[in-house]
Amino acid sequence: MKTKFSTFLLVACVFFGMLNLSAQMIKTPSPIRPAGQKDVLRLSTAPIPIVRVAFIGLGMRGPGHVESLINIPGVEIVALCDMLEKNTKSANEMLVKAGFPKAKEFFGDENAWRKVTALPNVDLVYVATDWKHHASIGVQAMKDGKHVVIEVPAAMSMEEIWELINTSEKTRKHCMQLENCVYDFFELTTLNMAQKGLFGEILHAEGSYIHNLEPYWADYWNNWRLDYNATHRGDIYPTHGM
Repeated sequence: MKTKFSTFLLVACVFFGMLNLSAQMIKTPSPIRPAGQKDVLRLSTAPIPIVRVAFIGLGMRGPGHVESLINIPGVEIVALCDMLEKNTKSANEMLVKAGFPKAKEFFGDENAWRKVTALPNVDLVYVATDWKHHASIGVQAMKDGKHVVIEVPAAMSMEEIWELINTSEKTRKHCMQLENCVYDFFELTTLNMAQKGLFGEILHAEGSYIHNLEPYWADYWNNWRLDYNATHRGDIYPTHGM
Protein backbone atom coordinates (compact mmCIF):
# COMPACT_ATOMS: atom_id res chain seq x y z
CA MET A 1 0.00 0.00 0.00
CA LYS A 2 2.83 2.34 0.92
CA THR A 3 4.52 1.67 -2.46
CA LYS A 4 1.30 2.46 -4.37
CA PHE A 5 0.81 5.67 -2.43
CA SER A 6 4.42 6.72 -3.07
CA THR A 7 3.98 6.04 -6.78
CA PHE A 8 0.74 8.06 -6.83
CA LEU A 9 2.43 10.93 -4.99
CA LEU A 10 5.34 10.92 -7.42
CA VAL A 11 3.02 10.97 -10.44
CA ALA A 12 0.98 13.77 -8.90
CA CYS A 13 4.08 15.85 -8.22
CA VAL A 14 5.30 15.38 -11.78
CA PHE A 15 1.87 16.25 -13.21
CA PHE A 16 1.41 19.43 -11.19
CA GLY A 17 5.03 20.34 -11.77
CA MET A 18 4.43 20.12 -15.52
CA LEU A 19 1.34 22.31 -15.18
CA ASN A 20 3.35 24.89 -13.27
CA LEU A 21 6.18 24.74 -15.85
CA SER A 22 3.69 25.17 -18.68
CA ALA A 23 2.27 28.26 -16.99
CA GLN A 24 5.73 29.79 -16.70
CA MET A 25 6.86 29.07 -20.26
CA ILE A 26 7.73 32.11 -22.36
CA LYS A 27 5.85 31.83 -25.63
CA THR A 28 7.53 33.17 -28.76
CA PRO A 29 4.99 32.96 -31.57
CA SER A 30 6.31 33.15 -35.11
CA PRO A 31 5.37 36.32 -37.01
CA ILE A 32 3.57 36.18 -40.32
CA ARG A 33 6.17 34.95 -42.77
CA PRO A 34 6.74 36.81 -46.05
CA ALA A 35 5.14 35.00 -48.97
CA GLY A 36 7.33 33.12 -51.40
CA GLN A 37 10.40 32.71 -49.18
CA LYS A 38 12.09 29.36 -48.70
CA ASP A 39 13.97 28.36 -45.56
CA VAL A 40 17.77 28.16 -45.54
CA LEU A 41 18.19 25.15 -43.26
CA ARG A 42 20.08 23.26 -45.96
CA LEU A 43 21.14 26.19 -48.06
CA SER A 44 23.81 25.29 -50.61
CA THR A 45 25.62 27.96 -52.60
CA ALA A 46 28.21 27.83 -55.35
CA PRO A 47 31.76 27.02 -54.15
CA ILE A 48 34.17 29.95 -53.87
CA PRO A 49 37.78 29.00 -54.75
CA ILE A 50 39.29 31.85 -52.70
CA VAL A 51 37.01 33.25 -49.99
CA ARG A 52 37.65 36.97 -49.60
CA VAL A 53 36.91 37.99 -46.02
CA ALA A 54 36.26 41.36 -44.40
CA PHE A 55 36.50 41.76 -40.61
CA ILE A 56 34.32 44.25 -38.76
CA GLY A 57 35.33 44.56 -35.12
CA LEU A 58 38.96 44.02 -34.09
CA GLY A 59 38.87 44.67 -30.36
CA MET A 60 38.51 41.71 -28.02
CA ARG A 61 37.71 38.71 -30.24
CA GLY A 62 38.42 39.89 -33.78
CA PRO A 63 42.24 39.61 -33.77
CA GLY A 64 42.13 35.97 -32.66
CA HIS A 65 39.85 35.14 -35.55
CA VAL A 66 42.12 36.96 -37.99
CA GLU A 67 44.96 34.76 -36.77
CA SER A 68 42.80 31.65 -37.20
CA LEU A 69 41.75 32.48 -40.75
CA ILE A 70 45.35 33.19 -41.75
CA ASN A 71 45.99 29.49 -41.22
CA ILE A 72 43.09 28.27 -43.35
CA PRO A 73 43.93 27.58 -47.02
CA GLY A 74 41.72 29.30 -49.56
CA VAL A 75 41.09 32.41 -47.45
CA GLU A 76 42.14 35.95 -48.29
CA ILE A 77 41.56 38.79 -45.82
CA VAL A 78 40.86 41.90 -47.87
CA ALA A 79 39.38 44.42 -45.41
CA LEU A 80 39.75 45.29 -41.72
CA CYS A 81 37.40 47.60 -39.86
CA ASP A 82 37.30 48.90 -36.29
CA MET A 83 36.51 52.08 -34.39
CA LEU A 84 40.19 52.41 -33.49
CA GLU A 85 42.89 52.82 -36.14
CA LYS A 86 45.45 51.01 -33.98
CA ASN A 87 43.34 47.84 -34.05
CA THR A 88 43.18 47.73 -37.85
CA LYS A 89 46.93 48.36 -38.11
CA SER A 90 47.69 45.68 -35.54
CA ALA A 91 45.62 43.15 -37.49
CA ASN A 92 47.35 44.17 -40.71
CA GLU A 93 50.72 43.56 -39.07
CA MET A 94 49.57 40.00 -38.41
CA LEU A 95 48.81 39.56 -42.10
CA VAL A 96 52.18 40.94 -43.22
CA LYS A 97 54.05 38.84 -40.66
CA ALA A 98 52.31 35.73 -42.03
CA GLY A 99 53.34 36.65 -45.59
CA PHE A 100 50.00 38.02 -46.81
CA PRO A 101 49.34 41.40 -48.46
CA LYS A 102 47.91 44.20 -46.36
CA ALA A 103 44.14 44.51 -46.21
CA LYS A 104 42.26 47.75 -46.78
CA GLU A 105 41.64 49.60 -43.49
CA PHE A 106 38.46 51.30 -42.27
CA PHE A 107 38.23 53.03 -38.89
CA GLY A 108 37.21 56.04 -36.83
CA ASP A 109 33.53 56.22 -37.72
CA GLU A 110 30.51 54.33 -36.37
CA ASN A 111 29.30 53.94 -39.95
CA ALA A 112 32.64 52.86 -41.41
CA TRP A 113 31.37 49.28 -41.52
CA ARG A 114 28.83 50.25 -44.19
CA LYS A 115 31.71 50.96 -46.55
CA VAL A 116 32.99 47.45 -45.85
CA THR A 117 29.74 45.60 -46.56
CA ALA A 118 29.45 47.56 -49.81
CA LEU A 119 32.88 46.50 -51.10
CA PRO A 120 32.63 44.57 -54.40
CA ASN A 121 35.60 42.27 -53.67
CA VAL A 122 34.23 40.68 -50.46
CA ASP A 123 32.55 37.27 -50.22
CA LEU A 124 32.19 36.93 -46.45
CA VAL A 125 31.77 39.51 -43.68
CA TYR A 126 32.98 38.49 -40.23
CA VAL A 127 31.19 40.46 -37.48
CA ALA A 128 32.89 40.72 -34.07
CA THR A 129 31.69 44.12 -32.83
CA ASP A 130 29.75 44.93 -29.67
CA TRP A 131 26.54 42.92 -29.34
CA LYS A 132 24.03 45.63 -30.19
CA HIS A 133 25.44 46.08 -33.72
CA HIS A 134 25.62 42.39 -34.65
CA ALA A 135 22.23 42.05 -36.31
CA SER A 136 22.19 45.36 -38.16
CA ILE A 137 25.61 44.71 -39.70
CA GLY A 138 24.67 41.12 -40.57
CA VAL A 139 21.45 42.19 -42.27
CA GLN A 140 23.16 44.90 -44.31
CA ALA A 141 25.99 42.58 -45.31
CA MET A 142 23.52 40.08 -46.76
CA LYS A 143 21.62 42.86 -48.51
CA ASP A 144 24.94 43.92 -50.04
CA GLY A 145 25.42 40.41 -51.42
CA LYS A 146 27.76 38.96 -48.81
CA HIS A 147 27.64 35.82 -46.72
CA VAL A 148 27.96 36.65 -43.04
CA VAL A 149 29.19 35.06 -39.82
CA ILE A 150 28.39 36.76 -36.52
CA GLU A 151 29.86 36.43 -33.06
CA VAL A 152 27.50 35.20 -30.35
CA PRO A 153 24.88 36.49 -29.71
CA ALA A 154 23.87 37.16 -33.31
CA ALA A 155 20.85 39.21 -32.24
CA MET A 156 19.47 40.97 -29.17
CA SER A 157 15.72 40.67 -29.73
CA MET A 158 13.16 38.46 -31.45
CA GLU A 159 12.67 41.20 -34.03
CA GLU A 160 16.37 41.14 -34.91
CA ILE A 161 16.37 37.32 -35.06
CA TRP A 162 13.53 37.29 -37.57
CA GLU A 163 15.15 40.08 -39.58
CA LEU A 164 18.29 37.96 -39.94
CA ILE A 165 16.22 34.92 -40.93
CA ASN A 166 14.09 36.81 -43.44
CA THR A 167 17.11 38.52 -45.01
CA SER A 168 18.99 35.23 -45.33
CA GLU A 169 15.99 33.58 -46.95
CA LYS A 170 15.40 36.48 -49.30
CA THR A 171 19.03 36.97 -50.37
CA ARG A 172 19.96 33.24 -50.22
CA LYS A 173 23.12 34.15 -48.33
CA HIS A 174 24.56 32.14 -45.45
CA CYS A 175 24.14 33.65 -42.00
CA MET A 176 25.85 31.73 -39.19
CA GLN A 177 26.18 32.46 -35.49
CA LEU A 178 29.70 31.69 -34.30
CA GLU A 179 28.97 29.72 -31.14
CA ASN A 180 32.49 29.31 -29.84
CA CYS A 181 31.76 26.63 -27.23
CA VAL A 182 30.00 24.11 -29.47
CA TYR A 183 33.03 22.55 -31.11
CA ASP A 184 35.55 22.35 -28.27
CA PHE A 185 36.94 19.03 -27.08
CA PHE A 186 34.77 18.79 -23.98
CA GLU A 187 31.54 19.62 -25.80
CA LEU A 188 32.11 17.15 -28.63
CA THR A 189 33.22 14.47 -26.18
CA THR A 190 30.06 14.91 -24.10
CA LEU A 191 27.91 14.83 -27.24
CA ASN A 192 29.59 11.61 -28.35
CA MET A 193 29.00 10.05 -24.92
CA ALA A 194 25.33 11.04 -25.01
CA GLN A 195 24.86 9.67 -28.54
CA LYS A 196 26.43 6.35 -27.50
CA GLY A 197 24.04 6.05 -24.57
CA LEU A 198 26.55 6.40 -21.73
CA PHE A 199 24.10 8.61 -19.81
CA GLY A 200 21.03 6.50 -20.59
CA GLU A 201 17.94 8.30 -21.85
CA ILE A 202 18.38 12.03 -21.27
CA LEU A 203 15.12 13.58 -20.10
CA HIS A 204 16.34 16.90 -18.74
CA ALA A 205 19.47 19.02 -18.88
CA GLU A 206 20.50 22.31 -17.34
CA GLY A 207 23.44 24.57 -18.03
CA SER A 208 25.01 27.67 -16.57
CA TYR A 209 27.82 29.95 -17.59
CA ILE A 210 30.09 31.85 -15.25
CA HIS A 211 32.81 33.77 -17.03
CA ASN A 212 35.21 35.97 -15.11
CA LEU A 213 36.07 38.73 -17.56
CA GLU A 214 37.89 40.91 -15.06
CA PRO A 215 41.28 40.60 -16.80
CA TYR A 216 39.73 41.61 -20.13
CA TRP A 217 37.47 44.58 -19.40
CA ALA A 218 39.99 47.05 -20.82
CA ASP A 219 39.97 45.22 -24.18
CA TYR A 220 36.33 46.07 -24.88
CA TRP A 221 35.86 49.31 -26.81
CA ASN A 222 34.27 52.12 -24.81
CA ASN A 223 33.65 49.77 -21.87
CA TRP A 224 30.54 48.43 -23.62
CA ARG A 225 30.49 44.94 -22.15
CA LEU A 226 31.02 45.92 -18.52
CA ASP A 227 28.25 48.51 -18.90
CA TYR A 228 25.95 45.84 -20.32
CA ASN A 229 26.67 43.47 -17.44
CA ALA A 230 26.07 46.24 -14.90
CA THR A 231 22.72 47.35 -16.32
CA HIS A 232 21.08 44.00 -17.16
CA ARG A 233 19.81 41.24 -14.92
CA GLY A 234 19.60 37.50 -15.40
CA ASP A 235 21.69 35.38 -17.74
CA ILE A 236 22.72 37.82 -20.45
CA TYR A 237 24.94 35.28 -22.18
CA PRO A 238 22.87 32.05 -22.22
CA THR A 239 24.19 30.36 -25.35
CA HIS A 240 27.33 28.88 -23.78
CA GLY A 241 25.60 27.16 -20.88
CA MET A 242 24.10 24.37 -22.96
